[in-house]
Amino acid sequence: MTCLLIKKFKTKNINATIEKFAAQNDRLALEFSFNINSVDTYIKTVADDTFVLYTEDIHGYYKDHEKLVNEHVRLKQIYTVTVKETPKKIVRLNYNINFSDNNISPAIILHPESQIPYKKYQPKEIYLLLLKELNNIKALNGILINIFDTQMKGKLKAFVKYLYSGKFVNKVKIPLFSGVEPEIRRNSKLVMRFLQKETNHQVIEVDEGEVLVDFIKPIFGKNGLNAFGEIIDNVYSKNSEDLKCHVDKKSIEIIENDDKKIYKSKIKGYVHFDENNFCIDNKIKMEHLSRVQDSVAKDEANNIEVIISQNDTSLDSLGEGVELTSETIHINGHVGAKSTLKAVNLTIDGATHKDSTQEAKFATINRHKGRLRCHSAKITLLEGGEVHATNVEIGNSLGGTVYAENVTIENVKNNLKVYASNSITIKRVSGEDNLFKISYKDIPTLNSKYNFLTQEIDELKYKLEGALKHTPSDVPLLKEQINELKIQQDSIVNGVKHAKISVKEAFRGLNTISFAFANGEELTYKTQEMAYEPFYIVESGDFFTLYPTQKKILIET
Repeated sequence: MTCLLIKKFKTKNINATIEKFAAQNDRLALEFSFNINSVDTYIKTVADDTFVLYTEDIHGYYKDHEKLVNEHVRLKQIYTVTVKETPKKIVRLNYNINFSDNNISPAIILHPESQIPYKKYQPKEIYLLLLKELNNIKALNGILINIFDTQMKGKLKAFVKYLYSGKFVNKVKIPLFSGVEPEIRRNSKLVMRFLQKETNHQVIEVDEGEVLVDFIKPIFGKNGLNAFGEIIDNVYSKNSEDLKCHVDKKSIEIIENDDKKIYKSKIKGYVHFDENNFCIDNKIKMEHLSRVQDSVAKDEANNIEVIISQNDTSLDSLGEGVELTSETIHINGHVGAKSTLKAVNLTIDGATHKDSTQEAKFATINRHKGRLRCHSAKITLLEGGEVHATNVEIGNSLGGTVYAENVTIENVKNNLKVYASNSITIKRVSGEDNLFKISYKDIPTLNSKYNFLTQEIDELKYKLEGALKHTPSDVPLLKEQINELKIQQDSIVNGVKHAKISVKEAFRGLNTISFAFANGEELTYKTQEMAYEPFYIVESGDFFTLYPTQKKILIET
């Protein structure tokens, strides 16, 4: 008889407790579930120096919103849980959580792919199972449970009726927590001044001392309380609404007072802004050109856009071996062998040589035979070339290889290989011997990203070991960072479950459709000369099924 592991814990971080218990017993955390036996709620007001266990009726206390606000109440909870090794859960929810502004009213989005065996249970039993599951999900995400949940319970009861009527075919939203909204006299506002400048370029030039961003801070009449038991006031909102990315202090000055925050350029240069970084950079440079130097301004200060023209169609606009780097490059002729182009915006009206390389953020190419790396690519004709991108649009293809997240093609002839992680959308496949495959492992950039995340996680785990011994205050942030990176890894690995391959018109020859899974297994189908509904994967029971073909493989546990 198999002896299942089970143990009771008192914890404020259920995830960490399960992971530690699993590791101690040479198990994976996914092999365990938990029950919440009881919850202790701790409260801190303006009169308290630390959190104090609240032993009275917490429900009566929190219903008085005026009292909560006036006393600057903060809440946190510690759970008594039973962690147990579970062969199979009764309810398996497929979901995501939407956190509202300031995390006051988060909601769960239930997907119809969720496994809820309502036909085997009475409605009241299903309601209690779902209520338990929602509270578990809330506790895992740090959301207070058993309080501020009247609306959640009401919506859940309505959902159970909806479930038994057989109408759960679309996503359903259920509020998890109904916090105290702050009274705002003036809303915060982020004014991206540099984005309001008139420019034709993706890179924006700014002067020294120029104001780039204004953050106008909010003014509260009354504070609020969010789903994590935190007070929502000027300090909290300032952190949640302000710029999230890293700001380069060497090139950008930050000036702050009680009313607003100003981001000002320290140097003249070009703005680099994305979700990770905000800086000013003046290192956009051009290297030597052959045959066409007369058409390019030689003053590097003016080197923002490079347009290269060659009227003689027998000659390459960009000569052999040329390396060119600029913000915007527009070549209305052909690109020679062994040449390298690097740009934000790249346009090539002619053809790229098979031994040439292009790197860009946005690329538009008429005929592509070379090797392209970019974020977004638009190619009129792919002639045996190679493309690495996030999003790719192709008019016609005559062979070649594409690695991307999303690929759209008008007409495919023969011998094309497309590897995507999210979607492949094709209007017409008029030839054969083409491969359309959903597989993150075949996409070098996603493999590199996954390996990079693994390295980051390993480094954070090493820091976590040190923090547990020497600096306990750093532990929550390190664990949060590790979990965020693991979520990113899971989205890469499990992307195949949500991916789709669509071919609008009937196939005219033999081609291959393939979906590859993280364990190396693949579902592969050879098309016939006929039309198909979109191809996608459905996980059901112990099988992955490739629709609309009904081919399936066993899910290895």
